[in-house]
Amino acid sequence: MTVKHGSEGAAPETMVDKAMRSILDHIHRQGLRADDLLPSEAYFIEALGVSRTVVREAFKSLAAMRVLETSAGRRTRVAAFDDTAIALTLSHALRTEQLNPQQLLDARRAIELRTVELAAVRRSEAEARELFALVERMRQARDKVEEMTESDIAFHIAMAQATRNPLFPVLVSALTTSMRDTNAIVWRYRTSETAREEVMALHEAIAEAIAARDPGAARSALEKHFDVASRGLVLAGFN
Repeated sequence: MTVKHGSEGAAPETMVDKAMRSILDHIHRQGLRADDLLPSEAYFIEALGVSRTVVREAFKSLAAMRVLETSAGRRTRVAAFDDTAIALTLSHALRTEQLNPQQLLDARRAIELRTVELAAVRRSEAEARELFALVERMRQARDKVEEMTESDIAFHIAMAQATRNPLFPVLVSALTTSMRDTNAIVWRYRTSETAREEVMALHEAIAEAIAARDPGAARSALEKHFDVASRGLVLAGFN
């Protein structure tokens, strides 16, 4: 098999790269969907004229990217779309200081301002109730930062799910993972009961606007929430 070289400055395409593209092409040509089975490794070995090692490495790489789902003793399947790969990339960028928490917050703000408007228009009664329940869980856990953070993240993902656009929950979930690292530090600077209650009240205002099906009020409430969150990051030393 000849190895195709990319454009000037790009790394040469390896046999594994080519096998990955061929596997993706097969999925798309055959119209496979999430959870559909792929042919065996032996099929791709013969079809591509490559070694078992190349096919296995291609499968592993596509699984790491959450394109495929592999497990011992089971046939490989097409993976469901989720936030795993994006969240891993963002976490790596944050921990290696290629991104900072304020930059992630800016991206969240841009995405969630549209998200909250759509949630206010499209939410179900059950979804509106779930938002209020998550605010109450945050209040109950105000002195347990890890538990409170998980409810906070769940609130934003639930809001995204109410949009009926499957991309928003994936993006919001990936972007909110940084809260697990930053909230523990920011919360130390919100020592007063008033400062901590402000966070809960802001989330409650968002939930109320969504429940009232008022996209303008929902957007305004979320803007205030992000302003407070940004100030909290600055106070904690995240510039």
